[in-house]
Amino acid sequence: MNPASPNYRRNVAAVIMDAGGNVLVGKKKQSSRFIHFPQGGVKKKETFEAALWREITEETGLPLAGLKIVARLAGLSYDYRRKNRKREKWAGQEQTYYLIRCEGLCPPVSEPSGSEFGVLEWVPAQTLTPELFVSFKRPVVAEVLKVFFPSDMKDRDAHILSLNTLTRYRFTADSSLSDFSPADRAFYAGGKDEALSQMADLQARICAAQQRIADKKVLVLLFDADNYQAKRRTNCLRRISTLFDPLLTRVEKPQDMATITRGGRHVLPALTHCVPPDDETLIVSESAYSMFASLSDTQLDNIATYEQLMTDDAITVLKFFLHITAEQRAKVADDYAEYLQTAQFVLQATASPVPWQIIPAEKKWYRDYVIASIVAQTLENLAAHV
Repeated sequence: MNPASPNYRRNVAAVIMDAGGNVLVGKKKQSSRFIHFPQGGVKKKETFEAALWREITEETGLPLAGLKIVARLAGLSYDYRRKNRKREKWAGQEQTYYLIRCEGLCPPVSEPSGSEFGVLEWVPAQTLTPELFVSFKRPVVAEVLKVFFPSDMKDRDAHILSLNTLTRYRFTADSSLSDFSPADRAFYAGGKDEALSQMADLQARICAAQQRIADKKVLVLLFDADNYQAKRRTNCLRRISTLFDPLLTRVEKPQDMATITRGGRHVLPALTHCVPPDDETLIVSESAYSMFASLSDTQLDNIATYEQLMTDDAITVLKFFLHITAEQRAKVADDYAEYLQTAQFVLQATASPVPWQIIPAEKKWYRDYVIASIVAQTLENLAAHV
């Protein structure tokens, strides 16, 4: 894979799979040796997903109403061949692949109207290999097939569910923090520069969804159970808050819990600043959650009650735990085992009714990319029911 740069054309590709596990591919003509996924460039000022739906419509004619994005793999790039006329402007393409499920078995596609494909056909996913694609794309295709359709996949539906950012990092009362890697990079095959180039797309999706749900309340909570990492929480708060519509968002600065607690009655008062104002998204990076390790069972029950009241009041709550590595912890303290034990207690005790999202925080750019992806997907799901 080549490092992307401004000289690499932004591109989206669609791996469209039907209910039976067949994938839609195209050929230039029936006699062509190689197959391709529907794909195309992202136009100036166009979001990645807008480009995706446009390319699918142009190249397949499938009705968009029956399609659903279930996974996204970004940061894949390759160089154009020397004879490619596009080399005059770009060195190659930086691709974002989307795994898309469609209703029914091998739904009919329209006759290709553009110059990309002369033939479209459905083929079983397990028959796809990199060798079926042109040589210069094979490293990228190999990565896509390894992630979307691994050779050891036994349960397709369970695997696809695990690819989704909303489910892969979800922590429930039955979860163990040891099952989550702070260095996980499952959803991005590229590096920092590629990820940062796609944050504008995520920002556009978040703002558009916010505007569609302008009458809804949303709470975004950033937490790491580590009193030594206040600077990191603040930086994350600053980065994430820039992705939201400023007219529909309020950011709560970190709170000094000691100033808003009163003995054994400190849980509910400390949480009152976490209630979003009317018609706004509230983002906070500190709250009563930071005190959970020292709270009694009764006080822990209070927080569950408080969260339930928020959800009953139609407040959408997103709780992000910033999971750090032993090396990151060692920079400020050497008790990583104790840190994990404390975090496990806090997360498990507060995983209901609103589950946590365990965010790999080894790399700041990946941490922000995952949080932004989960926020965008959650708000879009909420907007779909407005």
